[in-house]
Amino acid sequence: MLKGSELINRLLITRDGGEQVGKVHDLVVDQKGSQVLGLMVDEKGLFSGARVVRWAAILSVGVDAIVIDSKTSVVKASEVPDMKDVLDRDNVLADVHIRTTDGRDLGKFEAFYVDEKSGKILGYELSGGIGRKRRSRSFLPTPASFEAGKDVAFVSPETADTLQDLAEALKQG
Repeated sequence: MLKGSELINRLLITRDGGEQVGKVHDLVVDQKGSQVLGLMVDEKGLFSGARVVRWAAILSVGVDAIVIDSKTSVVKASEVPDMKDVLDRDNVLADVHIRTTDGRDLGKFEAFYVDEKSGKILGYELSGGIGRKRRSRSFLPTPASFEAGKDVAFVSPETADTLQDLAEALKQG
């Protein structure tokens, strides 16, 4: 398990030629908040000029670099429809509040954790939220329902119960 932000600024190196093709500038996450679709390599002005690497092209995630299969794995985001759709929506998880569809504030998104082999998002680190101080942190396993928006991401009301159960289990410890 790896914190998503730890991938930012890692070198991208090709396996077939040992060539450095750039650095990771950002991660592209699906609208359901459950999968990293790929890595953003370059950002030239608008997102339409961005270059990306599909997660499937990643051979290994190392401490200092990410190894991809070849230079041809770096493509324009416009050539990858699922990533282009996410980038066109311009939804950014940073500073987004996670709320249930019945209005409860579970906290502000701080980070997510990803499985480095599959790109699957395993959970979110939140600050504040229901009955917690602004600086307190909690871990929310990836919810079954997640709808990313500009300022708020919505999850089902049952997610608040899961978060509450986890907090109580940690207290009993």
